Amino acid sequence: MFEAIFIFGTMIQLAWGCVGLALLANLLLSGRWIPTIVLVGAGAALVLAPLPQWGGWLWFRISFESHKAAYAKVVEEAPGLPRQGTAHGVRYLVEPGPPVRVAFPQPVGVADNWSAVIHDPSDAVLTARGWGAGGAGEYTARPYVQELWGGDLLTCTRITGHWHRCWFT
Repeated sequence: MFEAIFIFGTMIQLAWGCVGLALLANLLLSGRWIPTIVLVGAGAALVLAPLPQWGGWLWFRISFESHKAAYAKVVEEAPGLPRQGTAHGVRYLVEPGPPVRVAFPQPVGVADNWSAVIHDPSDAVLTARGWGAGGAGEYTARPYVQELWGGDLLTCTRITGHWHRCWFT
């Protein structure tokens, strides 16, 4: 369920930051400002700051591993499947290629931005590394993979083997 309501993770981070600011303001206004406590608190904040990102990565890995068998079945059947649909309980989009590439859209994204687990036997999607030197609209992906699946391929990272996690705009 968290995959569908990922925005709550950001709201929890914001709430955590507000609590920290409120505690800091309380310490300043009450005169109980002890530098040691502040240093310990700042150190703890620096150590704990990447936890939401690590949690997001862990959540994605758990989701990927739980769906990987279904993804693999769809990839095997992809040449005979319609260009889009649902099979083995997962939604898919097929680019007939060659090579045949399959995208499994994830239930996250805002407006026209979306992400997907991609199976690309050529690994060509890895040429997408975000915006180029020109900024927005200057894609780093090779032209023949930039517009796969009807979106602009922004960036991809390898999950394992020929499996990738990609973001589109």
